[in-house]
Amino acid sequence: MIAPGPTASLVALSTLCTIVYIGLGFLPRPSRAAAVWSLAFIGAMVSAYLWAAADAMDANVLRALSTGVMLGMLALVWVGLRMRRGVLGAAQWHWPVAIGFIVLVPLALVLAAEWEGYLTVVRIAFAVSAAFSAFAIVELVRLGPLLRDEALPLALMSALSAVFSVLALVQEAVRLASAGAAGPALELARSVNTLGAELYLVAAMVTLLLLTRQALPAAGVSPRGAGSPAFGAVAADRLRRAEASGDRWWSVLVVRLDEPEALRDASSTNAFDLISEAFAADVRGALPAESDVDQRDATEVVVLLPRPEGAVRQVLAGLLTQVADAGSQTPLAVRLSASVGWAPVETIGYDLDELIAAASAAADRAQAQGGDQWDRAVAL
Repeated sequence: MIAPGPTASLVALSTLCTIVYIGLGFLPRPSRAAAVWSLAFIGAMVSAYLWAAADAMDANVLRALSTGVMLGMLALVWVGLRMRRGVLGAAQWHWPVAIGFIVLVPLALVLAAEWEGYLTVVRIAFAVSAAFSAFAIVELVRLGPLLRDEALPLALMSALSAVFSVLALVQEAVRLASAGAAGPALELARSVNTLGAELYLVAAMVTLLLLTRQALPAAGVSPRGAGSPAFGAVAADRLRRAEASGDRWWSVLVVRLDEPEALRDASSTNAFDLISEAFAADVRGALPAESDVDQRDATEVVVLLPRPEGAVRQVLAGLLTQVADAGSQTPLAVRLSASVGWAPVETIGYDLDELIAAASAAADRAQAQGGDQWDRAVAL
């Protein structure tokens, strides 16, 4: 039986956060990053139960193991953030650093559990963990302004965690210099660390859940780079039949809103949502009714267009004009613009993936040239 108190609240909160994240985040939207974050929440929950068992048995070794496991989960949060950004591979040096921290910190705390210098070891471990909090902040900033609101809770708690960990190490140095007693300081540190763990769990659950679910498409929308299964199946079938009949008047367009990060910086979340919705509506309104449209995220649309070259040019001109004219009706009252990549089948071929890749590269060139224009793809 877990006695009422801080330990009981930590057990309850860690269990709730784990259930909420796995149930609303990992299971609906599984990914490598979500799997790592799920392990982090599970590890935090196991740590809380170990702490409760340590309190019940008054076992310092078990309490030290619990603390080490909880600290190790900070490394998993950082690893998951790098995975979500797509920059962490199995061969990179970050893996042994994170795994080494997860293994060595609990081991060091367990070995020092019955030693009179245990508090010093704990505060050194917390100071080292501050590095992973700082790494997490860097990764959250690199997510960009489009995910600013989602990243804010975890970024703030990571900053507070790093600051308090360093301050605790300074306090320990002062205590050692003044030959102060370790007992009262250790009890205070346990209370503060329990409260900090609870706050961090809530902040991590909010941010990581939002980041995990952010990739979930709304109705008819699929995440960038994925392409909705319905669009892929229909478009690939149309292209196969066009190839069989020798029909060369098909093209793929990739339409992107220019400078979405600047628009997000200059607006609120609600205002940016209205801008992106208006952009998508304007793109759809400028396309022929027989076009197949796949909105891959709030600022990018992929189109399969059955039109000869001259008609495609007219569509592109009308699309750019319509997007620009609609900007004055957005919350920011600014002139919007779009960059379009155009990949015709007579240049690229009838493979849908190759057409989208070529159109994306052309859209990149259009944006690099200042935006508000279209660029025709070249043969891969």
